[in-house]
Amino acid sequence: MALRHYTRAELAQVMDHIVGDLLTGRTPQGIQEVSTTQRYRVGSRLQIGNRVYHYAMANGVLGPQMGALVENEQDVSQEIIGANAAAGATVITLTLDNTDGPTYNGLLPANYLEGGTLMVFGALGDFIRGIKSNTAVTVNAGTATFTVVLDIPIPVAITVADVGEVMASQYRSVVSFGDTHIGNTWMTCVGVPTMATVAGNWTWLQTWGPTFLAVAAEVGDAAEDRTVYFGGDGAFRDFAGAGGENQQAGYILKTAKAGGQGLPFVMLMLDP
Repeated sequence: MALRHYTRAELAQVMDHIVGDLLTGRTPQGIQEVSTTQRYRVGSRLQIGNRVYHYAMANGVLGPQMGALVENEQDVSQEIIGANAAAGATVITLTLDNTDGPTYNGLLPANYLEGGTLMVFGALGDFIRGIKSNTAVTVNAGTATFTVVLDIPIPVAITVADVGEVMASQYRSVVSFGDTHIGNTWMTCVGVPTMATVAGNWTWLQTWGPTFLAVAAEVGDAAEDRTVYFGGDGAFRDFAGAGGENQQAGYILKTAKAGGQGLPFVMLMLDP
């Protein structure tokens, strides 16, 4: 059986998955640093030992003992496709209404959707793709158009009778308790900050592996009390909320010597 020889691009993709997808001309950024200049692609993955981090942009003050929350809801609502495109295309046109975008006024910065996700509902078939980049929308009197570059070619032709909707990367704009757009109890916690930040800082969030956050007194204080949840404030809780639907964060790794809470150390299980 012949051995497969991986291409340089394939090997680079593997390395980027471990050490981060560094932008051309930028210098590395450790988890002990913040930067006002973006150095890696949004959501870029970094692995150190058994802990995993993803690269995020803070749009407010973050603290290392409180989870970081997604700031905004879905960035592009379900809208008609902006132009016909043949099967195999990697650049397609979308539309943006005048209440879409990160500031809800129909405007969209260039490459804001980098690392985001597109869902298309088409007459010839539905599909989902990742977004590598997008053009800007600087004026929107009604429904503007913009283009996106996709990570994989589309499987079927699409027309202006089809529709699509988009979310930016969950790491594109993260905030702390009180700063989400729609309200804390609606928004997802995507990681644990490694550094204190202010708005405009690019930083690493831990998303997998042993960690610690501010905790409620009841977390891990009883036998079989192992599952950990996020409260709306980004702290750890031991309950699933009134509706039983709070976001799971992971599980407790170690108790105190005589049982009970300990610190506790938690196995964070968000994005491996």
